[in-house]
Amino acid sequence: MALFASSYLIGDALYWYEGLDEDVQNDWSRLRPALLARFGRSGPPPTTASSIPVISVPPPPTTVPTPAAAPPTTSHSLLVRKGRLKVLNSDGSLRGYSARSGDETGLYRTLSTGPDGALLISFTTTPVGEPFEIQIIDSPQNSQVTDSLAVCWEGVSRDRWKSNANYVATSCSFSNIASSKPWEIEKKVWKISKDGEFCVEYPGRDGGTETLQPFIRQSTNNIHWLRPSRPDTQNHVSVRIVFEDVM
Repeated sequence: MALFASSYLIGDALYWYEGLDEDVQNDWSRLRPALLARFGRSGPPPTTASSIPVISVPPPPTTVPTPAAAPPTTSHSLLVRKGRLKVLNSDGSLRGYSARSGDETGLYRTLSTGPDGALLISFTTTPVGEPFEIQIIDSPQNSQVTDSLAVCWEGVSRDRWKSNANYVATSCSFSNIASSKPWEIEKKVWKISKDGEFCVEYPGRDGGTETLQPFIRQSTNNIHWLRPSRPDTQNHVSVRIVFEDVM
């Protein structure tokens, strides 16, 4: 056995073996402890667990969540509309247009039979339900604002219109009436439905509003704004005022 083992020695181990006494070279019982003393491992023998390679897995990177972006705000899209006020009978037939020429006082209560003589206006749309102002313009192409279209109570000053349901309101030039008459007047009173139909929301009692509807006075064929609750409408015919866009 000693001779068999020595045949596998090479290099430094072989030179070491050749330096041993012959009786050690030939006796396996003496050669074996000599080999272990010279080339044996230092430290305790390996265990099964320690022979298994350990793979060190780095911890996952710490991810700091970023705050979610705020959703975009939705703002109301504003639209400037230009056109005419078309007056329709209750059956939908055309009665005329609100005329361009007001009277000497500044009231717009007469009718034009066709669009050529109609009052030209513009307004900026607002969220549904909010009143707005109407501007009077020269032409759709020029769009220069000449005045505001307001609503006044003819011959009635301050809050007296609230005391009598028979008082009559009329569309008017804001600058003319406000500068020359002590009448009750407001301009941010216009509302338009999804179908393009106008009504007036006039500031009323206790901070509320009163809705006024358009009527034609039969004796004069003039346009007025009345309360629907007006007790005396025998001389007035209910009409509709709708917006007709122009380019």
